[in-house]
Amino acid sequence: MIRLSSNHSHLVSSEGASLPEGLEQLLQRRSAWPLGLPAPNGQEFSAILQAAACAPDHAGLTPWRFKFVRGGQRHVLLERVLSHSDAQTDEAKTMHGKYTAKLTTAPLVVVLAARLKEHPKAPGFEQMLTCGAAVMNMLNAAHLLGYHGFWSSTPGALGDILKDVMGFEEQDQMLGLLNLGTPAHTPTTPPRVSAEVFAQEWV
Repeated sequence: MIRLSSNHSHLVSSEGASLPEGLEQLLQRRSAWPLGLPAPNGQEFSAILQAAACAPDHAGLTPWRFKFVRGGQRHVLLERVLSHSDAQTDEAKTMHGKYTAKLTTAPLVVVLAARLKEHPKAPGFEQMLTCGAAVMNMLNAAHLLGYHGFWSSTPGALGDILKDVMGFEEQDQMLGLLNLGTPAHTPTTPPRVSAEVFAQEWV
């Protein structure tokens, strides 16, 4: 059992021992929105991407595929998205504000996809779980570097439009967006569900 110490400065186990600092920090991770500057720099973002490569990957297929955009290129991308033929329907036009927020609110935007392959030992659902693990590793790495992340869906036609505009492969399945940066406001830590809710010892 993990609990806060009496002064709430660190976490302790049920046996009373303090947890390693890295784990203590990880247990404080939370999503935040909106996100602004600063964003991870080049070296930091390279480390975040390397964290993705540490995800469990049965058969070594590397099924995750990412494309990222930052700085002024976010607005170039947005312009191409909004001018795309699939963004001209009445329904899509009502989503242009959301498309704008998704692609320009955070200083660094990672577009996420899964490229699944036929494999006798790694079925598709395992490969999708691997992609999720890779993204979660990136969220955790960003947090440990002092940044925040927000993993979200691509509303309406945005996923298909990004797939076309950014040159993903036909077989790629879009998994949403990972926004990275610094919170505009101090985020609050949401209440965490107790482990007893989802984990039971079998005896």
